[in-house]
Amino acid sequence: MRAAPLAGLRVLDVSSVISGPLTAMLLADMGADVIKVENPSASDFTRATGNSRGGMTAFYYNLNRGKRSLAVDGRQQKGQDILRALADQSDVLIENMRPGKAARIGLDPDECLARNPSLIYASISGYGSTGPAAGEPVYDYVIQAVSGMVDLQRDAATGKADLTRHFLADKLSSHAASEAILAALFARERDSQRRGQHVEISMHEANLAFLWPDGMMKQTIVGQADVEAIYPGDYYRVYPTTDGEIVVMPFMGPVEGVCRAMGHPEWFDGWPDRSVVPDMYALQDLVSAKVGTMNTREALAAFASHDVPAGPVVALDKVHEHPQAQYRQSVLEHDVEPLGRVRNPRPPWRFGLTPEVVHSQAAVMGEHTAEILNELGYDNSTIAALSEAGVIVEAESGFAD
Repeated sequence: MRAAPLAGLRVLDVSSVISGPLTAMLLADMGADVIKVENPSASDFTRATGNSRGGMTAFYYNLNRGKRSLAVDGRQQKGQDILRALADQSDVLIENMRPGKAARIGLDPDECLARNPSLIYASISGYGSTGPAAGEPVYDYVIQAVSGMVDLQRDAATGKADLTRHFLADKLSSHAASEAILAALFARERDSQRRGQHVEISMHEANLAFLWPDGMMKQTIVGQADVEAIYPGDYYRVYPTTDGEIVVMPFMGPVEGVCRAMGHPEWFDGWPDRSVVPDMYALQDLVSAKVGTMNTREALAAFASHDVPAGPVVALDKVHEHPQAQYRQSVLEHDVEPLGRVRNPRPPWRFGLTPEVVHSQAAVMGEHTAEILNELGYDNSTIAALSEAGVIVEAESGFAD
């Protein structure tokens, strides 16, 4: 039987909050053995944030499924010895501290690579390690602001800028980081000496790259005056129905189809070129008025009959009930301790040959400390002494993945 794509690879996750932990969980979802490191006196912020049950939060669970947990104080010399030993035996190390701060816990990237030349050392930071902003404190919303995303969310009617309602900048940086790590692993396999490398991921640059293809079309051609053209973001609109709301993308399909779906083919008269519509705003107003007289099912059926992209606005607590999500089991339910019944998304990839990895359990802090130290060669008496000295914390759990 084939193994999972990253089976046999060890990832040392010394990151916290969102960008690093999500990167590591994506690798766990591909089969990697991920060890999450936490300081016993300062656990991950997400362990104490948001709704919880039995001492575990949904926030932490959603970012750390499928990892083993090691609780070790990296400020102490013996704690640093443990971390360095793990880095020596790992394929990937992920940290998201300010540039240079990982050295304080014994994990300087140059020293780690000197000891383990095959290591992929991934550093996620706000702005990278160079430049005037390097080292500045950064969180998601700051990156949204400086990358242009907040300006893009500006309300056309009021002129007020706005933020997204979730940590978009952190999460897309995680996907950029996981892509970079996979590329570095592939490069290592092609290298005759299997050399690893230090990989830097700037959240600022990741978000600029993410925004650019459509959000920065007007800023791409340097020196060009503003011209009349259709920009997708200019025409985003939610259309109320009598019993809900829908989204329609008229510029992504034949405009004539939109008009016919609304029972008004004459709206299309006088528009000889279907790819360039001179009055899209007027069309939207007409569509909005008509859709407002229909229920959601009727409106969607009308657009579907003319192959016009449209969909309902689904409430957050109903997304798992969407027929497509149910058919493909896109949202899974598990009974886990200590949370009880939980839902989480299935990994978004389906491999044709390699088996799927589905993790349901997140560890309590220190749950695997003794197990991991045993793997490093520490005997039980030494582990007990480290625990007594406050270097490590052990937690017992009968939770099973």
